[in-house]
Amino acid sequence: MKAVAIVGHSDSGKTRLITALIKELNSRSLKCGVLKKASEEVELDKEGKDSWQFMAAGAEAATVLAPEKIFTIEKNKAGQTLLDIALERFAEVDILLVEGGKKESAFKKIWRLQKVADFDENKAPEELLAVVADESFPISPGYPVFQAEEISRLADFLLNVLEPLEPLAELKVDGRRVPLNPFVQSLLTETIKGLLRALKGLPESPQKVEIKLKTGEKDEKTGRT
Repeated sequence: MKAVAIVGHSDSGKTRLITALIKELNSRSLKCGVLKKASEEVELDKEGKDSWQFMAAGAEAATVLAPEKIFTIEKNKAGQTLLDIALERFAEVDILLVEGGKKESAFKKIWRLQKVADFDENKAPEELLAVVADESFPISPGYPVFQAEEISRLADFLLNVLEPLEPLAELKVDGRRVPLNPFVQSLLTETIKGLLRALKGLPESPQKVEIKLKTGEKDEKTGRT
């Protein structure tokens, strides 16, 4: 799965851009997903509905399976990030389009602007790939620029430059994903691969390795941890 975040001010055209990209990518037989970050609480469920009653009663999650859709509501876990949700929920899509998430360093970004005057290099998002605007830039801002209607060209660009979102190595502590920079991911991967080479009966080049460590207080009866 590849992913990109579309960021910009409210009413800058982010939703329209994402909708256009979905149609373009679908025409190329690519499966798309959308993950939106809301700045304030959003209530999609309705008071009195069964799912609302389940959550109000204290359920951690409630899912409704309909003939054509699956509708899930669940409580936001402390420390949960857009990256956590992307990796856990969107593994089956080819392209994940994230609306918002300007401060999420895990995603490359497209900055959606309406006017050239809205561009301020000092306010440019981290991991910025390109700018999409309604106006032409008289001078290059230092990033690739696409007009809002150049959806096909933007799709070509994204498919060429985006790398798979899946990390080389990931670490979870008590269910919470711990961000690892590329150097640490590489170091951890090579260390574990070195340990595996010393074990007999394993494939020479395993595609995926999972390790779980259980720690905690000592068992009073056995004295083990």
